[in-house]
Amino acid sequence: MPLRVFTLKEREELRVKMLNEGFALIKQHGMTHASVEKITQAAGLGKSTFYNFFSSKEQFVTEIIEFQRDRSKQYFDQILDGREKMTAAEGKAYLKKIVFSRDSIYQYLTAEDMEKLKAVSPAEYCNPDDSAYDQREAWIMHALFDHMEHVRKDLNIHIVANLIKLMALAKVNRDALHADALDETLEHIYELLFRLVFEDGV
Repeated sequence: MPLRVFTLKEREELRVKMLNEGFALIKQHGMTHASVEKITQAAGLGKSTFYNFFSSKEQFVTEIIEFQRDRSKQYFDQILDGREKMTAAEGKAYLKKIVFSRDSIYQYLTAEDMEKLKAVSPAEYCNPDDSAYDQREAWIMHALFDHMEHVRKDLNIHIVANLIKLMALAKVNRDALHADALDETLEHIYELLFRLVFEDGV
């Protein structure tokens, strides 16, 4: 059988289909049990097609994370709707959505999964001790908060980033926490986050 050559449009459509189907399987079964075979079956593709797009399952999952970040950016732009800044209320709702959303992959990953992903990711994406990581993180934070009203002038980006990471880590390590109090715990962390990000009385 001759090798199928995909157009650029077809390749992107297939890539997005695999990312969506793969995330659905991770939500259902976890990363370990969302096999390449299950992913390609769900997408209606042959197993070999997967490796035309991704070098490994770990690299595939890192692309899901990037894909979700792109969607978050699109949602951010929709809220702005051409304005320079969104209101503080809109900013709070956006921050809650990107961490608490059922569409955040982090709550479906384990600590072991994160170690596997860290091993295949560039340092600037996952190593807080790397200067490129710090620059990238600062750029992302400024891109967010420069477009929100009533942000504190003394905002400490590193403290805010740590709180967001703590919430993500709580999701990843939820088995070590009291499940019946996790959502309420995260709500309290959010209230602290908002007090640190936005001016008093907002």
